[in-house]
Amino acid sequence: MNKKASLADVAAAAGVSVATVSRVLNNPKIVKADLRERVLKATRELNYVPHGAARALASNRTRSVGVVVPTLGISVFARGVEALQDRLGEDGYRLLVANSQYDPAKEYQETQSLLAHGVDGLVLVGNERLPETRTLLRQHGCPIVVTFVHEAAEDYPAVGFNNFGSAYDMTSYLVGLGHRHFAILTSPTGSNDRIRARRDGIRRSLEDAGSHCRLEALQEVRYEMKAGREGLRTVMAQAPETTCLVCTTDVLAVGAMAEARQLGIKVPGDLSIAGYDGLDFASYLTPGLTTVTVPAAEIGTAAAERILELLSGKPAAPATVIDARLAVRGSAAPPRGSPLRLDLDRLFREPASTADD
Repeated sequence: MNKKASLADVAAAAGVSVATVSRVLNNPKIVKADLRERVLKATRELNYVPHGAARALASNRTRSVGVVVPTLGISVFARGVEALQDRLGEDGYRLLVANSQYDPAKEYQETQSLLAHGVDGLVLVGNERLPETRTLLRQHGCPIVVTFVHEAAEDYPAVGFNNFGSAYDMTSYLVGLGHRHFAILTSPTGSNDRIRARRDGIRRSLEDAGSHCRLEALQEVRYEMKAGREGLRTVMAQAPETTCLVCTTDVLAVGAMAEARQLGIKVPGDLSIAGYDGLDFASYLTPGLTTVTVPAAEIGTAAAERILELLSGKPAAPATVIDARLAVRGSAAPPRGSPLRLDLDRLFREPASTADD
């Protein structure tokens, strides 16, 4: 009654050979859909669970891929991991997930643990990591894909977007609204190459805009909403002339918007605020947050494609670049006194003309 079903049991129930069952479990895409469904139905009815250790010994593969992300606490990485898992699952791979909590030492520990579990490949985030981690990856030599950056620092395929370029373009848009006095609120940049690139993109855009644009303050704070509130207070105390606050993450931007409301600073009337990430709640704020939307799901799917190519012995594209789009919402508007703002004020102040006028 309690005997575990075997591969032969599944084959008998499905009316196929053991080899066919093995192909369905290990490489389902090469099996016809109707045959694949018969085998999968038999595995469900028999509650069949493949013996992972035995399969690994037979094939020298665990058919598992590991991923280390900074956190699963924000939707960007959660969406990416979900898409990665879905695509890998189509080819019969399972995903083992770990998070580093933005700590390079913890990334090393989690990477070491995943390799000890025998993963066939690894998906990592960004290019910034400890020398010990780089040595570990070279020694094991398993296929690796780096994500959320548009180019890799080492000879790995990269899947992501241009953090520098998209932050540059967003700032150029804000300059185009007429803002001249800017401040930057950023999360820590020391071991985070993506945030550092965003910060540098904002600064370069302001430099290229000319001397009439000034960076009045640059504040680095912890990655949490409370720090965004504290950061806004500091910025406004140091540079009250600021009309536009550009944040390197939505989390900080949301904290800044909450503090602006507390201080009686109207957004965008007195201060425009922009973020970066495109978190789910950004469009539900009042006003909605202008932000760069990170294509997390597309990154997860493309990363799975690249790692599967490597695992099958095919060459993977060195870089898969996906656009990060600017979402323009109500938190950013022309500053008071600018020609664009005067035109908007006039538009909303004056009644629309009628046919009788």
